[in-house]
Amino acid sequence: MGAELGADARERGGPAQIAATFWNRLEPRPRSPEIIDALAARVRDPLWMLARQWQVGEFAGEDAGSPAYVQIKSSSGPVLGWRPEGGGAMEPVEGPLEELVENETFTADLATRIELGQVFERLLAGEGLGGADLQAILAAFRVAHPVSFAGVADTDRGGMRLAEVAAGRAIDGIAVIGSPLPNDVTVNANAVQVGNAVAALTADVAATLGLVDASDAPAWRREQLEYRVELAVRHPSNGPLLLRADPDRDAAFEWFTFDALSRGDAGVADPAPAGPAAESTSLVPTFVSFRGMPNHRWWDFERGTTDFGAITPDRRDMAKLVLMDFMLIHGNDYFLMPFDQKVGTVCRIGALLVHDVFGGITLVERADRDAVDPGRRWTLFSLSDADADGRPSDLFFLPPTAGAHSLAGAALEDVRFVRDEQANYVWALEQCAEGSDGLPLLGHERHIAEAAKEPAAAPPASASPLTYHLQTFVPWHWFPMVPVMIDPLSGATALEQGRMVRPDGRVPAPIGRVLSADADPYRIREEAVPRVGVRIVREPVRSRWVLGSTHLWIARRKLVGRGEGSSGLRYDVGEASTPP
Repeated sequence: MGAELGADARERGGPAQIAATFWNRLEPRPRSPEIIDALAARVRDPLWMLARQWQVGEFAGEDAGSPAYVQIKSSSGPVLGWRPEGGGAMEPVEGPLEELVENETFTADLATRIELGQVFERLLAGEGLGGADLQAILAAFRVAHPVSFAGVADTDRGGMRLAEVAAGRAIDGIAVIGSPLPNDVTVNANAVQVGNAVAALTADVAATLGLVDASDAPAWRREQLEYRVELAVRHPSNGPLLLRADPDRDAAFEWFTFDALSRGDAGVADPAPAGPAAESTSLVPTFVSFRGMPNHRWWDFERGTTDFGAITPDRRDMAKLVLMDFMLIHGNDYFLMPFDQKVGTVCRIGALLVHDVFGGITLVERADRDAVDPGRRWTLFSLSDADADGRPSDLFFLPPTAGAHSLAGAALEDVRFVRDEQANYVWALEQCAEGSDGLPLLGHERHIAEAAKEPAAAPPASASPLTYHLQTFVPWHWFPMVPVMIDPLSGATALEQGRMVRPDGRVPAPIGRVLSADADPYRIREEAVPRVGVRIVREPVRSRWVLGSTHLWIARRKLVGRGEGSSGLRYDVGEASTPP
């Protein structure tokens, strides 16, 4: 009940007038917080069934027709090319985008060299060579291109065992490619067959492994520890459009990883007309549902695979409340239209017309058609204009991505960047790297093997009760990232990889490709390592494309770290001395 005084009566000094308004509201008072009994819909009698249907509103008419079919008018444009961020010539997109962007050269480890040497032996046999001639040719290649211990660290136990087995018995297949034939009598007599085998090995390596060296992918930005790529697409009405993307945590280029650059230079000339003809498609809408969702009406036979009556959400559990509200009340108000779009195209919906059963036609506008403040924007499945205040674009891009259809192998490298607040450092931990045998070499095992080679330091004999040490030492696979100034005007800093000299004078260096020792200096941006840290995993990926072709590449995944770490590094440390 509400009451208020009449303003006119107060101003005239007369008697106050009171206006009273009453409200009546029906409030349910459940005896139990469970909704099992309400959803059970037990059959009492026909009158109870009719009352129950009236209670849930099944007899209420809204004078609204159900959609009969939907007419969609759209226009689309293909991908014109891709390039690493920063400019350059556009390259055609043929196959999964991940393979083009992330593919890096393969490491010529000992296992790969031996395997390619065995392939070369089979190719020689396939050329019709056999018997004594084949053995003489293999012996000549073993002498010219032997597999040795070169490049295998003595702490790499797996690589050392493999080298011991293969030394003097195997051929270095990598050395065979691009090298002159051995000067041998049998080889010269069968130069044509041997040359054909070398050419077949070269083509096989180019088709499966590609280049074999230690270079990174062109789109990999080491200073930011991520890929950066740009794509040019044909806008349905404005000609070429530039898109910018960086992959998600699974190193996949899904649609939500792309942003439009309306002011960017696409860097490609589109010979096709700027305005392609619009396409019209008629579709039959269906209800939005999920597996196990109850039917929209009462007294309908259901499978009963899900017991929704057992859901007891808390008042703060909004996800369960929204789910229950959708499946029990508003589920029949949402419809789905299965619209097909070609892979590798950008699409714009020009009009969406809904034809109902009464013959009415309703034009459904875009939810983001009005220009509103950034905090009030709402859209779904739309690109964002990165250089236009992040406003939603009227385009949807279906990239040529392998996505969830790719299979990742065992990690070749695992590098973690952690912040050590106690030592005031950022550390790069080479948790595992690719060994000479092609298998991961754990950093902890490497540290144990390297530390075992250090001479044991005898405790100094001194009359003082304490012995002073300048600093302690960190594990062998921990590398400091020292902050350096890169722009004095703006105060921007970077993290540069440093070295810590061991007690015996040796300097540890990374053996993997993520922390490449060839880069001088190796720097990453300060903001690239958050407080929780970051993890870079290098792994092989295999996928099949739309026409059934198989694609293999090596990708780097950027994952969230596990928080801060402690290296145990301390300065000015004193310990008990041994009496003289």
